[in-house]
Amino acid sequence: MGTDLMPPGVSNPDGHFEDLPLVNLHDRILALNNTDWRYHDDSTFDPFIRMDLLSRYVSHREETSDKLCGVKDPRVCLFLPAWHKLLNKQGRYLVVLRHWSGSTQSLLHRHSRNLALGDGNNTLDLSFWHSPEQAARMWLASHRRILALLEESPEQCLVVSHRSLLEGLPLINKVNNFFDLKLDTTTPSPIRNNLSQDNVDSKLKSLLSDSLQAELEAIWNALTLHINHRTTDESPHWVATIDNKKSEITQKPIDFVGALQIDGTNNPRAVSGSLQDQLTSLVHDPQLPLRSDELIKDIQKEDRFSGISWEKLARAQLSRGNASGAKHSLMQMIISGRFPPFVYMLLGDCYNAELDYAGAEHCYQQAIRLNKNNPAFHIRLATIWLIQGRTKKAIEHLQQTLSNHPNHSGLALALSNCLDLQGNTSKAINLLQSITEPPEALSNRFIALTMKTNHSQGKALHKTKVDFKIKNPTLQNEIAYLIAHIKNPAAREDLAQRITRHWE
Repeated sequence: MGTDLMPPGVSNPDGHFEDLPLVNLHDRILALNNTDWRYHDDSTFDPFIRMDLLSRYVSHREETSDKLCGVKDPRVCLFLPAWHKLLNKQGRYLVVLRHWSGSTQSLLHRHSRNLALGDGNNTLDLSFWHSPEQAARMWLASHRRILALLEESPEQCLVVSHRSLLEGLPLINKVNNFFDLKLDTTTPSPIRNNLSQDNVDSKLKSLLSDSLQAELEAIWNALTLHINHRTTDESPHWVATIDNKKSEITQKPIDFVGALQIDGTNNPRAVSGSLQDQLTSLVHDPQLPLRSDELIKDIQKEDRFSGISWEKLARAQLSRGNASGAKHSLMQMIISGRFPPFVYMLLGDCYNAELDYAGAEHCYQQAIRLNKNNPAFHIRLATIWLIQGRTKKAIEHLQQTLSNHPNHSGLALALSNCLDLQGNTSKAINLLQSITEPPEALSNRFIALTMKTNHSQGKALHKTKVDFKIKNPTLQNEIAYLIAHIKNPAAREDLAQRITRHWE
């Protein structure tokens, strides 16, 4: 499934089994289309614009694996037309169908939990309530493309229902039989039923228009005609949620919403100020529109030889998927004469985005040659080796670098990920435990890995941490204020009650 997999999280301690180079590749092409993983047919989207990158990814996987290659990433759904064109008859698709209500509920659960615990990104998480139909329309966008694939090439698609997996469908046997493969049927299933939310709050319907619900049901009914393995009952489990107000803490968001006057206005984000102010804003907020041609003219006119402006423009371009533009900006920076070692790191990031791993490795090594004391350079180099399947070399390099920079959280996080991927989860836990005053990211990873090896112990650690966080009045007031500024009354009430349930 890849050699650089997305690491485990508290919500999914066994891991996601998603190859990070593929996730990053999809994200980059989405960014080039001026959107992200939340795309829901709200704008034009061209999955074919970088077929060369998709082809390069396939070649890389074939070169670094002597076995069957598999990938899993929900973004794949949006790119199915491109992948199907590239792979042709070589592609095999395992499609897991889940009713739109369950998928929508799952997203709302995840992002309301992020808000409740002060994790994640407030702007991203709140978008699901500022646009209350967003999650359902994401399901619709993905499944329109899935349906097209099922209708065009049913012989290449094994379709199972999500509920059949939860009820113990012997999936590996089914895959072997359908695709004539020889996967190891003794491999234990990573599916944990207790992590799945199968019951759906009936209030979810109040967030969606009748016409949207009808469209969702129509696509669902068309999809079910293609299911190879299902349960006797695939209809959604709608339940009426009873909201118990147990404490002052859990009541606070609801009280705040009732007390605050909502003006209902949205202030559009814009880039303004001096050239440096504009560039700084563009670096910090990748959602802001970037007009590279205009900025290049301004930089050439006002700040051509300083280097700082070119650096900021390059970072802004990289965050929006434009690696070739970023590379050009970095070359302008070099010409300007300001040439610190991290320029090589940024150039390496450009090559990495283009899946040119040899070029990325060379640039990261040049950055280290100029400044061997910057841990970020070493982490990036080790990541390239990890992607190439040279895991042992990556581990040895990170261990050596960590010995020179003891207690460095970034190095510890990268090394713990490598160790976990190798099956040395206990060693990864011990490493994270050795870091004094670990930041939030390390603390969360430590809890997730502990859950992976001892679920009850990890859950207890998580509960202790959460109990401490949610009693913080600052967090309570901040979240209540954010909720109160959601314009849609039904969405506002929905999020307030979800936050309340998380805190309970």
